[in-house]
Amino acid sequence: MINQFLPGILLSLALAAASSLSASAQGITAAGEDLFPANLSGEDTVPLANLWDGVDSENDLRVSVMSSPVLNDIGNMVDTDIPSFPNAADMNGDGLKDLVVAETKGFVWIYLNSGTKGKPQFTTGTFVPTFIGWVSKINVFDWDNDGDNDIVIGTFYGDVAVLLNLGSKQQWRFTRKMAAPRYLEPTFNIEDPQDRLPQLMIGKNPMIKGNYLSPWVCDWNKDGKPDLLLGEGTYSANSIRMFVNSGSRTKPVFSEEREFYLAYGEGAEQLTPCVADYNGDGLDDLIVGTRTGQIRLHKGTKKAVDDKDFVAAARGNLAPAILEFDGNLKIGDKEIFDKMSNCYPCDWNDDGLMDLVLGSTKGKVYVALNSGTKTEPKFDSAAPVKGTDVQKDMLAPANWVGGIMRVLWENFLGGFCNTATLLSAEKEVMLKPGFPTRPASGNYFMYFRYVNNYPGWIRNNLSYARTINPNTSIEQVSGAQMVYPHPSANRINLGLNKKYELSFSTVLDGRPAIWRLWTIETTFPGSDVEPPRHEYREVNGTIPPSSTWVKRNYKFKCPCTVQTNQSFNFFFRMGEGESKFLVDGLSLKETDK
Repeated sequence: MINQFLPGILLSLALAAASSLSASAQGITAAGEDLFPANLSGEDTVPLANLWDGVDSENDLRVSVMSSPVLNDIGNMVDTDIPSFPNAADMNGDGLKDLVVAETKGFVWIYLNSGTKGKPQFTTGTFVPTFIGWVSKINVFDWDNDGDNDIVIGTFYGDVAVLLNLGSKQQWRFTRKMAAPRYLEPTFNIEDPQDRLPQLMIGKNPMIKGNYLSPWVCDWNKDGKPDLLLGEGTYSANSIRMFVNSGSRTKPVFSEEREFYLAYGEGAEQLTPCVADYNGDGLDDLIVGTRTGQIRLHKGTKKAVDDKDFVAAARGNLAPAILEFDGNLKIGDKEIFDKMSNCYPCDWNDDGLMDLVLGSTKGKVYVALNSGTKTEPKFDSAAPVKGTDVQKDMLAPANWVGGIMRVLWENFLGGFCNTATLLSAEKEVMLKPGFPTRPASGNYFMYFRYVNNYPGWIRNNLSYARTINPNTSIEQVSGAQMVYPHPSANRINLGLNKKYELSFSTVLDGRPAIWRLWTIETTFPGSDVEPPRHEYREVNGTIPPSSTWVKRNYKFKCPCTVQTNQSFNFFFRMGEGESKFLVDGLSLKETDK
């Protein structure tokens, strides 16, 4: 029977594929016809934005972003573009504003400011070599009061964690060892407890308040201790919650007795709070990004900060004043700069006025300068922050995905820890000095590799990919990423009792890789008294290392037992550790032998 851990959506996709074969895909093929779709040959190419320097071809700072399921206005979970999430903070103690940017895929980037005071300048970015969770939102703050900046993380799952800076004020460091998984989900088992990101607690339980949480840390009640604001994600009664710190400056403590609503979303969702005095009255105000792009203003009052009511609230017997909605902020005379808005207030050009650093669904980072006054700010049209493009754009094989995965619902619980990879279409690669590798056939070959010395980690046993290392009980292994056709193109049809030959040429620097064709076969369609039955089917093979092109041939029989024709999914999976994998001439044909 199907492996009990097989993700539900993968099952649904496989069943849907099997039941939606077109008339031309019913397993009847002409002799010698290639069963791999032509658009998977590797000869078709598409532009590939190489963003591993954190800068795009227009010399704009830019990180990778993708979509994620978000609740829409009518209550459906819909794939929604998620923006970059920037903060401005001094990360190397030189007194200049650097940029710390979270991306959709679970990485944080740091851009050091090489300019002067009032004139920020950037070249390239460096990604922090650890995975902090899919679609995480961040706030940079010296959480443990040791003089350097840490990163507070709000997660998809609804908990809040802290990425502590293990370095110094002059040199940040956020990892103990290369790529060790530190956070995947609240219940994820970390081998070394020191590696786990500390979760914020309410009493003895993790602080979990909805999903897609967005944190902001500040001393709201001016008692010298950090308090926590949280913007809620995808519920209709969203709000900005405030947790008053009843602990100390170095060891914050939060409790339900000191949890309050600071502002109501009034129907807005995906709330991203930040605090600044936007009207120059000396009181902290609240600025809140939203799912639909408006940036909401909530005016602070003396009563909400230092009135006797707040003192009573801090003692746990009265809620502080709710901040009233004060209109939407405009950038370039428009209320919507981009969807899924977020902003970071700071004095970007050191002219004494509050400016805004903005994330975008393109992955870029923008700045809107204040051309008004302290009491009446006026934000000009936002301009992208510039850098220097070092890693030039490339070509990618059309309809293929490599390494960094599109995380669907089942993957949130599947143990994926994204990695730094490139999958490109190449005419020549110099694996050894003076010895170029050129295509084994055609004009291009596919080239997969890890970059920045970061193979990342992934669950050792994936239900549909099986165990990559059966000789270890370790839950996660380094590397072991997959190269596979895009789900919309991953349809390879095999016929009952028919024989096939799979062939391709490879160069592999690293441990043996594997290939696999897999599907879910319906062995019983179900009846009024008995549910349908499905079984996992697969064929696979091992790909040995080689320093030059070697043609691989694998013969097999369709593993199905009932279905006349079945649609299979295909992938390559790398071995543990570093890998360089080149593949060309991919072909699958029916054979009589």
